[in-house]
Amino acid sequence: HGFCEHCKLQYRLMDNLALNGFESFMLDHRGSGMTSPGKLRGMTDEHHTFKDLDHFVEKNSRECKDQGIPLILFGHSMGGAIVLNYAVHGKSRDKIDAYSCTGPLILLHPHSRPNRVTTLLAPLLAKCLPNHRIDTELDLEGITCDKRYRDFLVNDQPLSTPIVGSLRQIYDFLKRGESLYYNRENSISDNFVKDKPVLVMHGQDDTINDPDASKHFVEKVCPATDKTLKLYPGARHSILSLETDATFSNVFNDYVEWLNRVSR
Repeated sequence: HGFCEHCKLQYRLMDNLALNGFESFMLDHRGSGMTSPGKLRGMTDEHHTFKDLDHFVEKNSRECKDQGIPLILFGHSMGGAIVLNYAVHGKSRDKIDAYSCTGPLILLHPHSRPNRVTTLLAPLLAKCLPNHRIDTELDLEGITCDKRYRDFLVNDQPLSTPIVGSLRQIYDFLKRGESLYYNRENSISDNFVKDKPVLVMHGQDDTINDPDASKHFVEKVCPATDKTLKLYPGARHSILSLETDATFSNVFNDYVEWLNRVSR
């Protein structure tokens, strides 16, 4: 799931996957949801993000291997960038049969980016005050076109709002995304798994994470021989969880078509 979200926001996706014959498993990231109530909210770092994911990939890969079932990794927003980074340096990345994500946090959209002063100070703040938490005040308008879901998020306290994170958490997810975009010294393209299908889906009207960054990653950085980019006009950020019924149906149908192809 995304920054300051929790797995219950994915129940709509999970229910529809089940109706189409796919079993799904999701977790609340450390620092989010039911795993980190109260003062633990936002308390995480890069090490634990991937250590936790290693644990759950290992757990699920054993069960899938025993039954001959392909294991496909999915992430949204912050989780999407985690998924793409896992394909680069994840301990068990070769046990994943395909990688998929929606609205990955590669670069924040200009509407949501911090100012230059904050950006310059971020490394120092993350080092000196890692557990200090701030309200990012992200604009809920960018998440979904559906007012019903925006109203739900406002009232889904404290699990979804306010959108609070620690300075360490925020710095880590920004650097994690930037690594995918800038691909310095080809660190991403040289180490990304090349023989696994990759799907990136993004709403073109997303003002949380930049859809152009997803396009750049798929076209210029990702070395996978089987890679797909899907952009959705009129859709905002949470295209498989909180968007309108019409948008969800359109995106979900594309996702199931891809799942059926890569899981044969």
